[in-house]
Amino acid sequence: MTTARRLAPAAATSVLVAIALDLIYGPWFLNYDARYALLWAQDLANGHAPEYTADFAPTPHPLQTAFGLLALPFGAASDDVLVFATLLAFGALVYLAFALGRELYSPWVGLVAALVVLTRPAMERDALLAYQDVPFAALVVGAVLAEARKPRRGTLVLALLAVAGLLRPEAWVLSGLYVLWIWRDRDTAGRAAAIAIAAAAPLIWAASDWAVTGDPLHSLHGTADLAIANDRRRSITDVPYWTAQYFGYALREPLVLGVPIGLVFAWKHARRPSYLPLAVVVAMVAVFAVGPIFGLPLIRRYIATPAVLLTLFYGLAVAGWLLLPRGRARTGWMAVGALSVLLSVAYIPWHYDLLSTVERRLDKDGVLYGDLQEAMEAPQVRAAFAACPDLTAGDHRPMPYARFWLDGAPGTVSTVEGGASPMGKLLLMPVKGASTARIYPPRIFPKVKTPAGFRTIYANRSWRVSAAPGCG
Repeated sequence: MTTARRLAPAAATSVLVAIALDLIYGPWFLNYDARYALLWAQDLANGHAPEYTADFAPTPHPLQTAFGLLALPFGAASDDVLVFATLLAFGALVYLAFALGRELYSPWVGLVAALVVLTRPAMERDALLAYQDVPFAALVVGAVLAEARKPRRGTLVLALLAVAGLLRPEAWVLSGLYVLWIWRDRDTAGRAAAIAIAAAAPLIWAASDWAVTGDPLHSLHGTADLAIANDRRRSITDVPYWTAQYFGYALREPLVLGVPIGLVFAWKHARRPSYLPLAVVVAMVAVFAVGPIFGLPLIRRYIATPAVLLTLFYGLAVAGWLLLPRGRARTGWMAVGALSVLLSVAYIPWHYDLLSTVERRLDKDGVLYGDLQEAMEAPQVRAAFAACPDLTAGDHRPMPYARFWLDGAPGTVSTVEGGASPMGKLLLMPVKGASTARIYPPRIFPKVKTPAGFRTIYANRSWRVSAAPGCG
């Protein structure tokens, strides 16, 4: 079979899933982190160093910023390019879940796992908002599949993890553990090559941080500082509770019961093939758990990849009985599988509501960010910004969007939130109303007083821009 024919099912699944989600949800705007990645790409394209130290800037992910450079030539469609690329990665992840289940257990287990990944509201949301965690998960699951097909495969697995390591640092740990795993089967040259590949991602990441900020550990320090500024969960005592909560949120209620059942099946009847995905789950959860020691936050997306791997065990709960010979054990597990399916069927109305919530949030937030783009592209706002390139936002949320649509240089957009920066010559504030209510509920609505002498130069249902005398 040719390479093209082997890859055809994966490519077809990736494209069909991406097209389906694009048609159903119609996503167009990027999440905060992805918007910053595209903004930093714009900085590079304009001859500036990326503004990694902007107020409330997220952690830079080198590969996401590099991909942003490829999206920029599409101009106004660059958002769509990044979103659709992430949807393609999500489609690939769906296929890889199937392929891994088929490789380790059976096609039916793989099919169940793929259907679960495809229909998880949290996973769809991450893909629709272009979170880097989606291609990261696809690369890691792809590496697990490569190892499952040929144990101690070496270079291909490490190469996939190296690419993943430019999106999230958990892959560095997986690479290091994998080097130890293959160590005894390699000669001196092979060991050196493995170490070089495993070290590539952290070295590139550190070099990028050092070149931009002068601090090779900027991403670590910046992430810890941002966790404090945003008051995120970062206590080691929070780990057990929030690990369980985040897995529940990612997988939802039927799987919270079904995955443990599948683990019991694996222990009794499929122990050997289960070691590989479980080892990756344990390693990644351990990295998540020790994060607070280094000041890192506990965020649900950090356990998305282990959650994908755990869908294999729901597949075992549903279809593992097909692996057993005829007899009492097979009959018993068939009943368990039927019960697992019935639980998911009973949950369909609630699950539909969750998927509808994803759509409603995208629609509401799309209005908010659409209004922001309209405000930033308004002639009077652009003229005022050209005269006084010093815009202050009432809080950090609109900052990367505003600077991107204004095509502003680094340092031209800041926020007074938490005293991060002083007031500038222009002030961007949300307007209380239906379009801003979800992002800006009363308890977090920016409490910023418009300076004396400022006048409103633009307003729509979601945003108001005020300017100092002489600026507009």
